[in-house]
Amino acid sequence: MAQVPAAPARQFPRQYSQTAVLGGAGSPDQFSRSLAGIAIAVGDQMCVLGDDEVRVFDARLRRVRTWRAPDHATCLAVGLDGRVYVGSPGRVDVFSDAGSRIAGFAVGDKDKPADVTAVKLSGTEILVADANARLIRRHGPDGTLRGLVGNQSKTGSFILPNRSLDLAVDRAGVIYATDTGRHQVTTWSLDGAPLGKFGKFGMSDPADFVGCCNPVNVAVTPDGKVVTGEKMVARAKVFDPDGALLAVIGPEHFDPACTHILLAVDSTGRILAADPVRRHVLVFSMIQPPAQGARR
Repeated sequence: MAQVPAAPARQFPRQYSQTAVLGGAGSPDQFSRSLAGIAIAVGDQMCVLGDDEVRVFDARLRRVRTWRAPDHATCLAVGLDGRVYVGSPGRVDVFSDAGSRIAGFAVGDKDKPADVTAVKLSGTEILVADANARLIRRHGPDGTLRGLVGNQSKTGSFILPNRSLDLAVDRAGVIYATDTGRHQVTTWSLDGAPLGKFGKFGMSDPADFVGCCNPVNVAVTPDGKVVTGEKMVARAKVFDPDGALLAVIGPEHFDPACTHILLAVDSTGRILAADPVRRHVLVFSMIQPPAQGARR
């Protein structure tokens, strides 16, 4: 395993502290077999996909309901109306907040179903990451394909040595996607036009991304900052949208074998980081507000 020097926390404008654990060993909410996805719902309820179930927790991490997920489910997202969108190989299914299936649609080409690794929502857009096609597919509420994101790059797709693609969407509708083979976070408009990018390979600067393919996961905070998750050196980081590093949540918090840190951010800015190896969700809260005049 690569050893990457960690800069002292005081060098970063933001510092985070672990304030809670959900689903750890011995907990009544322990995940015994799998932990595959996490999403934030209205009121900062947390929807967690694991053990072939969707478990819903309130903002204080108390379980409020549980319902069965589709077979082989890989990810989920929650709309402002409470509907839950669950991705699985070749499709997305839509459920009420109580777990009743409402609708669903196939994703991908007839002879090449999508490898659905992330689902996100923006307005009437259902954005589906397809690691088979190495693209993001834009679907309407009825499942109709509206367009593609990522095909306007130089190679016509994302570069994904790890066969996984993650995305997040900010309040303005800007899409953030993990282009792992390029060691970048890339940004796109909803119509598929490229907007920008940041990140590069490196082993010594904490702002850089190590290994063959990083970052593997991404989320966006309410104030427009970008959270990334890495493998090989399992850690999470917080960036300005222009790529300036603001915080590091170090590998001491995660299993060294973790290849995905599943990320979500609630309305208060708490970072929820799910470790699928240890099968628990860690909650991180910012403990040092940025100094006045400093980069936020």
